[in-house]
Amino acid sequence: MSLQYTWNWQAEPDEDTVDRLNSSIGYSTLACRILVMRGIDTYEKARVFFKPKIQDMPSPFLMADMQKAVERIASGIEKQEKILVYGDYDVDGTTSVALMYLYLSKICNEKYLEYYIPDRNAEGYGISTEGINYAHEQGFNLIISLDCGIRSNDKIEYARSLGIDFIICDHHLPGEELPPAVAILDPKRPDCRYPYKDLSGCGVGFKLCQALNELYKLPVQDLQELTDLLAISIAADIVPITGENRFFAKLGLNELRKTKNFGLRALIPNQKLTNYGISNIVFEIAPKINAAGRIGHAKAAVELLIAKNQIDAQRIAKDIIDLNTARRELDVGSTAEAIKQVQLSQETGLITNSTIVFGDTWNKGVIGIMASRLIENFYKPTIVFTLSQPDEVVASARSVSDFNIHDALEKCSHLFSKFGGHHAAAGLSMPLENLAAFNEEFEKVVSDMILPHQKAPSLSIDTEVNLNELDKEFVNFHRKLAPFGPKNMRPNFVLRNLKLNGPVRTMGKEEVHLKFYLPSKALNKDIECVGFKLGKLAEKFRTQRFDMAFSLDENDWNGNLIPFFNIKDVRFYSDEDTTVGGEQDTTIEDEAETSDRVLA
Repeated sequence: MSLQYTWNWQAEPDEDTVDRLNSSIGYSTLACRILVMRGIDTYEKARVFFKPKIQDMPSPFLMADMQKAVERIASGIEKQEKILVYGDYDVDGTTSVALMYLYLSKICNEKYLEYYIPDRNAEGYGISTEGINYAHEQGFNLIISLDCGIRSNDKIEYARSLGIDFIICDHHLPGEELPPAVAILDPKRPDCRYPYKDLSGCGVGFKLCQALNELYKLPVQDLQELTDLLAISIAADIVPITGENRFFAKLGLNELRKTKNFGLRALIPNQKLTNYGISNIVFEIAPKINAAGRIGHAKAAVELLIAKNQIDAQRIAKDIIDLNTARRELDVGSTAEAIKQVQLSQETGLITNSTIVFGDTWNKGVIGIMASRLIENFYKPTIVFTLSQPDEVVASARSVSDFNIHDALEKCSHLFSKFGGHHAAAGLSMPLENLAAFNEEFEKVVSDMILPHQKAPSLSIDTEVNLNELDKEFVNFHRKLAPFGPKNMRPNFVLRNLKLNGPVRTMGKEEVHLKFYLPSKALNKDIECVGFKLGKLAEKFRTQRFDMAFSLDENDWNGNLIPFFNIKDVRFYSDEDTTVGGEQDTTIEDEAETSDRVLA
């Protein structure tokens, strides 16, 4: 089904502020307007944004319990205690474990070091009793948990009763009471004065490595080489690309493009390394790493990321790629079943503000992906349930817009056995007998909480532009805005009242996509415009005038970056005036129809 965008225009920036920034940094007025809209309104803020330095980043020792964590690890290394690095099975968890393992192997003997990833099906999310029992049986004295543990109070208490200390590195929201660990590193702790709160789980682990590096005085380059893994966690976990995350993402992408990591080289074709970016990670690396934990065991992902030679890396990578292929097949079939389930419920005439589906045979490893697919189709806070045991269900939750699904689920948490996550995504388990009560209660909670603007997808529009403003200088500026991601998205622009003279071509299977060209005097060439999933509108593009919302993207062609316009949405005009001829004309801009908006 098609969903319709609402165009949300960003607030106009203060022109005096734009002029001052323009005078101090020398970028065009359009570029400075975009920067000011993102809160970059002084020379120093622009300097930190475009050319951040390690000195601009907060000291790791500002994080609560950091000194305790460093002292406990140093004591364990000195006493030759066995250290277990424990992490979740998603991309953030596995990159965290790999990064911590690789760093600790530089400062302690590997025979005292091991890692552990819980089995998604047998143990579930987070710290498990099985994992603690394994540590006890193998004689581990210290567990460093990454991307998990902040709500595992009972498990940490159990470990303590066995004489095992815990250091928790997490970035999820803590509960009312913190676990009884030796040290808890989590910037979201209410008592933590660390200024940047949006680190990934791997980012918190990296700050611990940074602190250890100050103690052991290893070359900074040894630590910097591991930021390729950190950049992958930042991209895959969809954390804000602001502040310290932006710094680490830029640093990590530079390392990734020349990575020495055998596992990453086995996943990335050499010809792609030159311009590898955040979107490449999200669509090419993350699904493969995730597939290990979704369909097989995530331990394989860590084995790949710490592989010591190319032969082992290639072997493990092949297995993981095969698992990802299997994952895609499961995803397609299960999602089709879920969509049919929602459509059947809609036929009853029951209107809901949430989507809740249950399939007793769906694989636990793909229900998160299914939830995202259902949002693409129905755009509602979504929960996908499947059986984990005959009397227990597990679920993945995904949210829409700025609706806080974690808060909504918190109000139902008395029904859960286990629960965790953040505002955009969460996971839970509960007794099967509670499912009907949850369905009713969650729908009521969402109906009470959800706001009108959260019920339909929206497209944030930065500004209206003229084609002549998008010149080579602006393209170079736009490139420097990257890496793009949450809270630093690609700017979306609007061109008004266009009429095409040239051909409109359809592309892809069943001609679902389209492209055409606009003449650009500023770039001294025609610029390609691509409309993904807009092929069915080709005839309208050929015959009608339109307003076009788009972002400026780039194709990597043999190492060269070629700019193109990625069409996000279109509004066609009601009359069929043909006098514009491909140039901008805004004389009748308010006559555009809204009925042909398309979610692309």
